[in-house]
Amino acid sequence: MTAVLIVMSLLLTDSLETVSSFEECLPRYVENNAFGAGERLEFSVEYGIIKAGTAVLAVTGPEQFEGLMAYRISATARSNPAFSTFFEVNDVNEALMDIVQFHTLKFSKDLHEGDFEYHEEVFFDQDAGLVYYPNETDSSLMQMDIPPHALDVLSCLYFARTFPLEVGNTYYIDSHVDNENYPLEIIVHERDRIRVPAGEFDCILVQPTLQSQGLFDQQGEIWVWMTDDERHMPVLMRSAIVIGEIVCVLEDYTLGTPIEVENPGFDVYVAETQ
Repeated sequence: MTAVLIVMSLLLTDSLETVSSFEECLPRYVENNAFGAGERLEFSVEYGIIKAGTAVLAVTGPEQFEGLMAYRISATARSNPAFSTFFEVNDVNEALMDIVQFHTLKFSKDLHEGDFEYHEEVFFDQDAGLVYYPNETDSSLMQMDIPPHALDVLSCLYFARTFPLEVGNTYYIDSHVDNENYPLEIIVHERDRIRVPAGEFDCILVQPTLQSQGLFDQQGEIWVWMTDDERHMPVLMRSAIVIGEIVCVLEDYTLGTPIEVENPGFDVYVAETQ
């Protein structure tokens, strides 16, 4: 997508096979103390010594979508005027995520990267276990099976933030990205203290891997530093891309308030670990 979404969105493991058969989507209740409406994270996107642009992650809502309540999660990235003279980036990604079960209801992306432009909408029917691509030109890809509670690549980051993320553990998420289903793996390595323009934070170091298309494709390891508290706010990301290494540094932030949601009687979700 953009620098920040490619670096921050967790993780499509290269070594695992695409998921092809699924179980019934049983209702679940996800406890969330990590984020809420009003959260806004502003990053400087840096390529070497060059500040290439800015990126913003934001959460709004709740809003209704087909009778369900959802968070709207957005990721925008824009190159600065100097960088835009030879390569302009203006990307917007948005997801609607159910605030009870924390699975995707809708995902869209509008990408403008140099001469490359791309627009996509994806609708998730979680009860039926299907996704729909209304603008897909290949009829065989307009409708596809998905695993239970599948998430788009942007929502994966926010869902992972609700996990305990204990050092030494590996966590798993099912995702659907670019017409494919992937099991996601999140490895939590160690604790560290990080200083960025937004402040100094006690952090945990998380290692994801990612497959995606475009300029910011992963070509090596990705490292994400998240605050070592219940919010797990990302403050620093480093990743190899096609044209070198890119770094996203938190410059400013506004915390949101998690919405208090009563459990309607569903099983409480427990993060899968190894």
